[in-house]
Amino acid sequence: MLKLLLIESNDRVLKLLGDGLSLDFDAKILSTYKTFDAKQIIDHERPNLIIVRNKFKVDDESIEMANTIMNYLYDIRSKIPVIVLGDFEFPSGIFEVLPDRFRIEELKRLIIKLLKISPDQLRQMKLPDYVPLAIQNFYLMDIASCDIYIKLQTKTEEKFIKRINKDDSIDKSAVQKYEENNVQFFYIRKEEHTHLLNELLQQSLEKIVNVAKSGRSVHEINSDTYSISQNLIDAVGVTDHTVRLSNVAIAAMSKSIEGHREMSGLIKDILDNPGSYAYKRNYLTSALCHEVAPLMDWGTGEQLSLQQEKMTYLSFFHDIYLRNESHLKIFSNEDVKNLELEAGDLVLNHANMAANLIQSFPKTPSGVDILIKQHHGTTTGVGFAGNYSAGISPMAIVFIVIEKYAYHILEHSSEELEDIVTRKGIFHRLYEEFKLPSYKRIVDILNKLSIT
Repeated sequence: MLKLLLIESNDRVLKLLGDGLSLDFDAKILSTYKTFDAKQIIDHERPNLIIVRNKFKVDDESIEMANTIMNYLYDIRSKIPVIVLGDFEFPSGIFEVLPDRFRIEELKRLIIKLLKISPDQLRQMKLPDYVPLAIQNFYLMDIASCDIYIKLQTKTEEKFIKRINKDDSIDKSAVQKYEENNVQFFYIRKEEHTHLLNELLQQSLEKIVNVAKSGRSVHEINSDTYSISQNLIDAVGVTDHTVRLSNVAIAAMSKSIEGHREMSGLIKDILDNPGSYAYKRNYLTSALCHEVAPLMDWGTGEQLSLQQEKMTYLSFFHDIYLRNESHLKIFSNEDVKNLELEAGDLVLNHANMAANLIQSFPKTPSGVDILIKQHHGTTTGVGFAGNYSAGISPMAIVFIVIEKYAYHILEHSSEELEDIVTRKGIFHRLYEEFKLPSYKRIVDILNKLSIT
């Protein structure tokens, strides 16, 4: 079996290329974006070919990855052929160059050329009649450019049932329901595979080019509209799958409140400012709530989705009237005493105000207003509880612990969060604060997610 090493920092491109090339060439795909890991893979796996992005940014550090790999191959006297994505020059070695925006056919032709794959070998690698594509890809599509199928397995055969017609709009909520029912792939006819793969690939490659021009880190750009630094997501143990579900939920929430001028205006102010503390805190809290929810006794399937929807609204609306970053970091009545009268009144009553706002729009999930009132431990939505109680909603308890965890995470830099001593310090503070069993259970879950 062929071994192809993909070195790329954009997760979407990595996934699309990996899935496509593994099918087309019956290949084992090895992948990374880290220099050390790439060298380890080259030493121990001995890939037949390397595909590497010329350069990219990770954590604001610019990495000349193609140059690094070519120098390493020269040092170890390796003749592994290389395909570089993006402008590149090097004085020696076996390599070919593709532009930043390439088509999958061009990449395949270079692989065939460099590996000297014969026509007979290609015929043996023939695609099946229906080719799988990971279901997550279809969140990126608005219109189906080809017929889309699901696979039903019977005792005697595989059946492929058309679920979306060519040129039909793609309902993201329907895609999410399939994913929640453990459907991992949609299928397309093999004749359409290259076309659809190119369509998805061009979207991601365009992002890479735009990011390179802007100087931003590629790892800060996720596949959907809403995102934060990948380092924060990694530090707290939220999976890519959960990030996608959380993003869909945020988009659905934004869409559902379009008919309420005040709510849509307030939430737009947050979502349009991804660099703000409010956005980062709310996004991280929402993603963590989605990650923790399946581990609670909140049901499965549609019932669980409804609870996660509530947590999305809670994450983004609980502090909707607080605009000052310092006000968002207040967790006690004692801290309010240091504020001027008007600011103090706003901080003390913000939960009750937000709950009333939610009540004014009937399309919001039932019970969110109650959770908002309880998110600082009181039942009235006024002030902060002096001592946490088990007598509030279990969902409010989960949220209280997660919000405080998000607060501690955002108090540290990405570099600090990589240090296990820093993470242990955060959990020490959480265990000190949340001693009741119902609260401590959530700290235990978050601790386990962080470790894994």
